[in-house]
Amino acid sequence: MNTELIYFNKSEELYINLNASEYNSTLILIDSNLSYLEIENYVNHKVAYLSVTEGEKNLKLVENIWNILFENGLDRSSKVLIIGGGVLLDTAAFACSTFKRGITYSLIPSTLLGMVDAAHGGKNGFNNEFGKNQIGTISLPQEVIICFQLLDTLPEKIYKEGLIELIKHGLIADDKLFTDIFQAQTYKLSNELIKKGIKIKVEIVNKDLYESGVRKLLNFGHTIGHLIEFDSNYTLSHGEAIAAGIYYELILSNKILNLENSLLNQYVELINKLNLDTKYKFKNKKEKLITALQNDKKARSSSVDIVLLSKLSAPIIKEISLDMIFEVLDFE
Repeated sequence: MNTELIYFNKSEELYINLNASEYNSTLILIDSNLSYLEIENYVNHKVAYLSVTEGEKNLKLVENIWNILFENGLDRSSKVLIIGGGVLLDTAAFACSTFKRGITYSLIPSTLLGMVDAAHGGKNGFNNEFGKNQIGTISLPQEVIICFQLLDTLPEKIYKEGLIELIKHGLIADDKLFTDIFQAQTYKLSNELIKKGIKIKVEIVNKDLYESGVRKLLNFGHTIGHLIEFDSNYTLSHGEAIAAGIYYELILSNKILNLENSLLNQYVELINKLNLDTKYKFKNKKEKLITALQNDKKARSSSVDIVLLSKLSAPIIKEISLDMIFEVLDFE
């Protein structure tokens, strides 16, 4: 099944689309932080609000969503519309992909991070004690619906964190996108630049849904970024962790592939302008972090496949030792 990508500028257009479902029963799952949208006043479907955080992205949350689906009488002919940020998109999509062996769902990301990354590619799942997204499915939504007006009330910090995935897309695939973000006079980008970042993610996923080749490049910044999330016990947001993860993987790129210092310096300057951090002090013992890295889906017992840059928009997958990763990290 191919996912349809739909763009709206205004919420009114979104409401009309939400009411147009032809399925027997439709449930809207929406992040409780979006109660101001008053969806129930504009649609004829059942609506359920959920409060979610990265620290709660676990099996208990998935079970809660399953219970909501059962309690609302959904079956294989039903459809779920999921409105929220990356945590809700990941967990609710996983719940839908496994509920009665899979029911139809569409994703409506409410954050920039969700719009440019989490909503695309069918990766769904949740965290456990062994790491991030260790249990999940690859299941495509029927639609991804982008409504740019949802960004208008997004807190500045959350918007900026979403920029990190957009910056990553530029670093691995489009030097002009990176340059345009670097030179932008404001942290808020045009809808056209956001669409350009989405296009990069969608095109890569369409070439390699099951991550056997080119899709692995999207993991740039995420090997160390996920380790940072784990070490912080998910008190850091995904965007904050990936911002630092990219920094350390750029340092590795400099050491291993002779990436020019100028790109590393540009990246640091850009992240500083966004008032985010590039460095992170690890708190856990090295042994515990090694175990976490070994649980990474790209890892072996003493090495890991990691995405590095030889230059801007020229990514390479390299197998490097875990020891080499720890050489560039900071510890308390």
